[in-house]
Amino acid sequence: MIKIFNIYLIKRSFYFSFTILIFFGLLDSIFTFISELENISPQFNIFIIFKHVIFSMPHNCIQFLEGACLLGVILALGISHQEGNLNVLRSAGESPLKIIFISSIGALMLAIPLIAFDEISFRKIYLNSEANKNILSQKNISSNKDTTWIKSDNSYLSFENIIDDDIFNVRFIKTDNNEIVYTAKANSAKVSENKIVFSNNTLYKNFANDSLKTKSEIFTIPIQSKVALKNINHLGIKNIHSYQKFFSESILENDVLFKAHLDKVFYRTIFIPISIMALIIYFGSLIFTSLRDSTAGGRIVVAVIGAFIYKLLQDLSIGVFISYGFPVYLGVILPSIILFFMSIRAYQKI
Repeated sequence: MIKIFNIYLIKRSFYFSFTILIFFGLLDSIFTFISELENISPQFNIFIIFKHVIFSMPHNCIQFLEGACLLGVILALGISHQEGNLNVLRSAGESPLKIIFISSIGALMLAIPLIAFDEISFRKIYLNSEANKNILSQKNISSNKDTTWIKSDNSYLSFENIIDDDIFNVRFIKTDNNEIVYTAKANSAKVSENKIVFSNNTLYKNFANDSLKTKSEIFTIPIQSKVALKNINHLGIKNIHSYQKFFSESILENDVLFKAHLDKVFYRTIFIPISIMALIIYFGSLIFTSLRDSTAGGRIVVAVIGAFIYKLLQDLSIGVFISYGFPVYLGVILPSIILFFMSIRAYQKI
């Protein structure tokens, strides 16, 4: 009988967490869709915008994962308490902490695979959709004025942004003996290992030979130029880890700061399950104390506010640790440690 109740708690927390995550994702997608309507054009029509929003939703849901899991478990425990299931488990000798741990299994069954799928697939789908959106809406070209120029052998390349393997607002200059051979201009191009592959709509201007026209050019882009600060949040864990190794050897102030931001995204992602557990363990204890007789609405408010304050404290602690040059992973995990200590006191009072 106890096993049945435990399985029921796990299933219920999983279903609630999943439903709430989808709700948050749809709500975010609606606002994204509305904001993208500002860039509507014959090429970037409503269908393309809708397609972009749908493809972006799985990756964007990661930012709501902690709140959705917390809210799902709190609702599952609250309903089970109203049905008397928690009293049955307590009467059978199950401790409140064990009940919370069992309920959290359902949330973790949602969170861990989602993080893995985001690393394997969702992130790439999002980046491909973002690249296609930038090409069709020409957002990068019209709004971004930060142009980077780099040199490789006798060639020069300028661009405004790199997303995954796509490079935007490309200006390429080929020289020979300090004379310009030809130039190429395109809205976008592909980065393939040590080559720049131009698109079919590339505009060429020849200076040495009127018939000269090339589809690709050998060009090595430095790793520093491939990573933009605004794109760090969309990098995969594997990519971030390789960039961390590269920047760890530098003592330049800008490189140290950039690595700190890489560390922030890296540790925040891998510590998501720990954050979820810290939130569930602490706020789950309230089901047996202050939230015991509260309504479902009251539990929702407490869970939402709790998740919001946690994210706010985590951002604050990360910012402080980056500013003072302390290990970033400590800033990421500090709020969880505080919650775990608060949980010890909370369960001692039950």
